[in-house]
Amino acid sequence: MSAKRLIKCSLLVLVMGSSVLSAEAATVYKRQGTSLGINGRIQSVFYSNNYNLAGDHDSSIHNSSRFGVRGKVKITKWFSAFAYSQWDMNSTGSTTGSKARDQYVGADFGRYGVLTVGKFKDATYYAESVVDNYEQAGGTVQGHFDHSRRQGQVMYTYDNYGVHGQLGIQTAQDNVPVVRNKFHNLGSKYKDRWDIDSGFSSALGYTFDDILSGPLSVRSGYSYLKGQTGHDITSRAFVNFKHTAFSIAWGNVNSGFYVAALHDYGKVNFKANDWLKIKGFELSLGYAFDNGVSVLSGYESVKFEEDGSVNHRIKRVPLLLNYRLNATFNIWSEAGFNAGSDHKTDFGAKKYSKRMDKSVFSLGARYTF
Repeated sequence: MSAKRLIKCSLLVLVMGSSVLSAEAATVYKRQGTSLGINGRIQSVFYSNNYNLAGDHDSSIHNSSRFGVRGKVKITKWFSAFAYSQWDMNSTGSTTGSKARDQYVGADFGRYGVLTVGKFKDATYYAESVVDNYEQAGGTVQGHFDHSRRQGQVMYTYDNYGVHGQLGIQTAQDNVPVVRNKFHNLGSKYKDRWDIDSGFSSALGYTFDDILSGPLSVRSGYSYLKGQTGHDITSRAFVNFKHTAFSIAWGNVNSGFYVAALHDYGKVNFKANDWLKIKGFELSLGYAFDNGVSVLSGYESVKFEEDGSVNHRIKRVPLLLNYRLNATFNIWSEAGFNAGSDHKTDFGAKKYSKRMDKSVFSLGARYTF
C-alpha cells in the first residue's frame, strides 16, 4: 500500500469513527527522538425512538467526546518505546462521565514488528474491521465481539510486505467484556462481563496491492478464553469462549468502490453442557466520491442458539450517508432496517430490543483533531 493511500485510510478511520484511533492527529511536542501527540473528537447525534436511549422509546440528542494522548521515545536506531491512552466522555444516561478505551505501552521494532501490553481489542478484530465502518446501525454480527477491549493482554503484531500477523496472550482478569449483548437482554445468565483465567488470540492475513486497480485483503482471526472456576460473576460457571472470524475486502472505503464480507462465529460454554452460540455474516458495499460524499450499505444476518433448543435470527440492512466537509469535520445520516428477522418476543424468557426488527435513524455531526 502506498504512503498516500495509507494516509487516506488513517484519516478515514478518524472521520468515520472507527474504534482504532491510535494514530496521532496532532503532534504537540517533538525533539531529539521524543514526541507527544494527541487526538480526539467531539460530536452530537440525534437518535430515533427505537434506539431507546431516553424515556419510553423517545427520540433524543446525545453528545459525546473522545480524547487520546500518545508518547513515543526513540531508544536506538531500530527500537522505540511508546505509550497510548484514550478516554470516552458522553451524556448517555447512566454512563455519563469518562471511560477508558485503549490503554497500553509497547515497543516498536520497525520492520520486525510491534509488541504491545495493556488494554485493547484482541487479534480477531483484524478480520472484523473490514465491515466495521458504520456508526450505530451496523455491526449486527461483529458488534457482539469487536467492542470487547480487555485489559491484561500482550500482543505481537507484524505488518510488512503485505503480510499481517498477530499473536496475543490474555492474562487473568476479573469483570471484563467477552460477548456484548447488542440487541438482546438475556438476563444474568449472559452478562457482558465475566472473570477470565487465561487465553490467547491470533490473526493472519495478506493484502494484494493492485487487483483491478484496488487492494484485495484476505483476513482471518481466532481467539480462545478460559473462564475462572468458582468465582464467575454470572452465577453459572463460564468454562470457555471460542471466536473465529474470516473476511475479505476489496478497494478503499474512502475512495471509489469498496466491497467487504465477514463470517463470524462465537460460542460460550458453561457447565452442565449449557452453551450460547452466535454466528452470522456481514456484507458491505459502498462508494466514495471525490467531493467528500460517500455511501455505504449491505446486509447482515446473525443467528443465536442456546443449548440447541432456542434459536433466533436477526437480519438487518444498514445504510450510511456521510459527507466529509474537510479533514476535521463531517456530517452523516444513518439508518437500519429489518430484513426478515424472526418476530419472536422472547429468547431465554427475555424480550429483545426493538432494534432487532424495527427501523432506526440517526443524524450526526463530528469534529476530529
